[in-house]
Amino acid sequence: MISGFAVVLPTLLARFSNETTSDFWPATILSLVLCATLCSTARLSDMYGGYPIFMLAVLWFCIWCVVAGFSTSLILLDICRAMQGLAIAAYTPSSFALFGCIYPTGPRRNMVLGIYGASSPLGFFVGIYVSAALPSDSWSWYFWIAAIIGFVALIAAYLSVPSDRADRSSLNLTMDWWGALTITSGLILVAYALAASANAPHAWQTAGILAPFLIGLACLACAVFIELRLADCPLLPRKFFTPKSVKPLMIACVSFYGSFGTWLFTATNHLRLAYGVTGVQLAAWFAPLAVGGFLCAVVGSSILHITSPTFVLLISGIAWVAAPLLLALGDPSMGYWPFVFPAMICTTLGIDMTYTIANVVLSSVSPLQWQGLAGAVNSYTASDSSDDDEERRTRGQQHNRAAGETSTHVQSDLGEGMVLKFEIFVVKVPLLSLHGIQFKKVDGGTWQYKNMAQTILNELKL
Repeated sequence: MISGFAVVLPTLLARFSNETTSDFWPATILSLVLCATLCSTARLSDMYGGYPIFMLAVLWFCIWCVVAGFSTSLILLDICRAMQGLAIAAYTPSSFALFGCIYPTGPRRNMVLGIYGASSPLGFFVGIYVSAALPSDSWSWYFWIAAIIGFVALIAAYLSVPSDRADRSSLNLTMDWWGALTITSGLILVAYALAASANAPHAWQTAGILAPFLIGLACLACAVFIELRLADCPLLPRKFFTPKSVKPLMIACVSFYGSFGTWLFTATNHLRLAYGVTGVQLAAWFAPLAVGGFLCAVVGSSILHITSPTFVLLISGIAWVAAPLLLALGDPSMGYWPFVFPAMICTTLGIDMTYTIANVVLSSVSPLQWQGLAGAVNSYTASDSSDDDEERRTRGQQHNRAAGETSTHVQSDLGEGMVLKFEIFVVKVPLLSLHGIQFKKVDGGTWQYKNMAQTILNELKL
């Protein structure tokens, strides 16, 4: 729903958008809703059990995927994406609540969490591959295939997953509604302001960006006060962060996941521009992220009971430092295997092992009543730092065209939109009888803009 949608989005924008619509919401609303509601859905999972919340969430996801396939406007698509984000925010912590109840702490739970973590890189790669393989006029099947997969998961869970609701009656958890309201509102408003300001000129002088940001900060300040002073059963209790490993682990995860979003964007463009790789070949070059991610997650979780998580994280950190260096130092003339392939292996060692270790550690140090919260905290750092960053980088914003402005839309061989907007001015050099042209980037990637500007200059033969 996140990785593949970046490929489908240009087709949807070409079909539904016009000069007065913005593509900001379809690109970012899923991650905004997902990140903002994780704590609330985690509390519901810890209160009522992971099983009923998981079943309702998957059913909700299937319904809105089906509806999204019949979308006739960006407004309906935005609503569907928001509801899909709410469903993902519900079944992610509910899965952790189920794991924490069914499996005792030890190697077996570690293995289950490893398999759970392994599904992330596989799903990421499959989403991109399926969306890229679909014809542009069959975009509805991107959502309908997701609905079919979700329905199969729903039936499988109904037939095989035991209910854990009876184990929750003695936990005495209640819903912190004021905390949920202020946290959700604050995170949505702040995230919206930060995302909308990415490419907007004079962003922080615009009331439409500054006002939501300030109101969001005020809501988050109120949430902190409520959680620390007023709430009898806060959504984010301070005792959750009491184990000495939790705080440094969260800081490391934010850094890892955030840099992954940047790496994915820059690596994709680097392979296109420097290596000339596009289409299915580009997807194949990223295949080690799926295969290696699955293996790293399973192997990493299976050895945690015989080795220190700190040691595994150290290996993961070294690999993550090596991944961008290999791409930066690699010679494109040498092809895929000497530098790109090792970079992909280091990337999956760095990201997927970290995600799996964080899942295992947070689940192990958290009691039963906070198992859903443990899943929400790790998922929040991953979703907010990586997925939303990638969506903000791949989107473009519509704006009113000024007189004399030229707007150019570029599409890659993958079918993925490289929304590139720039202005070309004819200028006169002061004090000299010379004229020239001036380029000004309005929106889009720097590399695409530089490449397009150089192509235009070469064609003009000035």
